[in-house]
Amino acid sequence: MSSFRHRLKRLYVALMMRIVGWGLRAMSRVDPVVRAEAAGFPDGMVIAMTTLPDGPGMVLEKTAEGRLRYLGGRLPAELGLAIRFKHLDYAFRVFAFIESTPTAFARARMVVDGDVSAGIRLVRCMYRLEALLMPRFIAARGVKRYPEDLGLGEKLGLNVKIYGRIALDLVTRS
Repeated sequence: MSSFRHRLKRLYVALMMRIVGWGLRAMSRVDPVVRAEAAGFPDGMVIAMTTLPDGPGMVLEKTAEGRLRYLGGRLPAELGLAIRFKHLDYAFRVFAFIESTPTAFARARMVVDGDVSAGIRLVRCMYRLEALLMPRFIAARGVKRYPEDLGLGEKLGLNVKIYGRIALDLVTRS
């Protein structure tokens, strides 16, 4: 693979991980489904998703208030859960919606270090993120099952709240 293509893929995966981190942070504040899922993580749990051998990645922390806090892309020494893509190309396939997360996992393109049930919980949060923020025809390629009960009105209403929260977080850096 050319160096230029590799850099583009790396940039794309880094951007998508950042968007997912920001999105999950916002959704843990405004979406009741993700808020309920996040409540299942132990307080203070640090969750990372990264690409081997040297990133890019994203790190989240479950706060005592029941929210997810986006910590950026640097991996701390202590992790409660780490989902690691074995290669940049594998992460690209998932974040470009070429391959779904369950398919990537079944093909051994990623490993989970830590509590597997927490990993499944994180994937459910990411499914919700994809279903809400992406058009259905794209999200359906990335999720195991698109939520049948997700109506257009609910989706648009939550989109406004989520994107508004992301914008507010970016401005205030809180």
